[in-house]
Amino acid sequence: MTMNWSRLESDCTDFIQRLIQTPSMPFEEAEIAQLVADELRHLELDEVGIDEMGNVFGILYGEDRSLPKLVLNTHLDHVDPGDPALWPYPPYSGAIADGCIYGRGASDIKGPVGVQVYSIAALIRADIRPKRDIVFTCVVQEEIGGAGAIHWASTVDYPIELLIIGEPSSNRIAVGHRGIFPIIVTFHGRSAHASAPDKAINPNYALATFLSRLEREQNQLGVHPRLGATTVAPTTIEVDTKSRNVSPAWARVCLDFRTATESSRSLAAFIDKLAADLLPYTLSNPYDDSAEFDASDEIVTGFDTDPAAAIAQRAIAALADGMGHAPEIISYNFATDGRHMVGLGTPILGYAPGDESEAHTAGEKIQIAQIGEALRGHVNLLRTL
Repeated sequence: MTMNWSRLESDCTDFIQRLIQTPSMPFEEAEIAQLVADELRHLELDEVGIDEMGNVFGILYGEDRSLPKLVLNTHLDHVDPGDPALWPYPPYSGAIADGCIYGRGASDIKGPVGVQVYSIAALIRADIRPKRDIVFTCVVQEEIGGAGAIHWASTVDYPIELLIIGEPSSNRIAVGHRGIFPIIVTFHGRSAHASAPDKAINPNYALATFLSRLEREQNQLGVHPRLGATTVAPTTIEVDTKSRNVSPAWARVCLDFRTATESSRSLAAFIDKLAADLLPYTLSNPYDDSAEFDASDEIVTGFDTDPAAAIAQRAIAALADGMGHAPEIISYNFATDGRHMVGLGTPILGYAPGDESEAHTAGEKIQIAQIGEALRGHVNLLRTL
C-alpha cells in the first residue's frame, strides 16, 4: 500500500483546526455539519448527505457491498468553552503549540472526527477499495442526551459487522462503559418565614443527612467485572423558593448514577434505605418531572463488548498492526452514544486519539503524534476488516 503519511497527517491536522474554528454547541451544529459534508464530498466518498436531524453521513463502497458494513461513529457538538481567560489560547483558535492542537473540542470531539474522515480519505488516495462498505456517521446533540444517535440508530436497515465509537481513548481500545441513570430525590417539608424556624419543617436538614449517608454508603453498590463500580454523584441542588428569608417547602438533589449492575428498582431501594426515616420524599426523572418514576428490574447499561469475541480480536489485531504496538484494553469512565446503539445487536468498540482527561476542560488539547498513530490504526482496520 503506497501512502503519503506526512501529507495525510498534515491534511488531517488542518481539517481538525478548521473543525475547532467552527463552534458547534448542541442545536447549533448546522455550520459544522456542512463543513464536514463538504470535506467528504471533496475527498470523493461515494455517498454524502445530511439527514433530517442534522446528522452527517458518508459511505465508501466496498468490493462486496452485500457484506455487513463497518461503521465509524462520532459526533458534531461540544460543551461550552467557559471563561476564555482560563485558556492559554482562544478556545476556537485551533492553535498549535508544544506538539498539540488547542481548542474547545480538540479531544472531544474534533480530533476524532478528523481522524475518522481522513482514515477513509487514505484509502481513496491510495486507490484501495475496502472489503465491505465503510459508513461514517457524525451525529448531533451527543452532549445533551444523544437525540442524533437515537435517530440514526432507528433508521439503520443494514447489517453491521463492527461499530467504532470515536470518543477519546488515547488510542486504547474501549470495550464498553457504564450506563447513566439520573434520579431526582425531593424531600417534602413545610415552608415558613425564616424568622420562625419552629413553624417550618425544613427539608434542607433531611437533604443534608441524606447526602452524608450517601457519601458513606455508596460503596455498597455493585461492581461490574469489566466496566467497574457503580458510582453516584450528587449534582444540582434546588429548593422551591428564591427568597432568602423563607424556609423552603421542598429541597431536591439530582443523583447521577453510573452503573452496569443496577436497575432502577435496585437504585430506588438503595435510596429508600438512606431516606426512609427522614421526611417524606419522591423520586422523579430529571428529564420529565411530570412522569411517574418507573421502577424496573432491567439492568441499566451502556455498552459491553467481550474483548475475547472473534470480531473484537480481529479488530484489535488490525489496530495493533497499524499502530505498531498492542493497544491497552480499557472501559470508558464516561458515557457515549454507544449506549443508544446496543439495540442494533452489533459489537461496539471505542477507539480514538485524545486524552479523556482533556475533555470539557479549559485549555483542552490533543497531541498531534497521537493523531498520526490513530490514523495508522484506523487505516489498517478499514483496509483489512
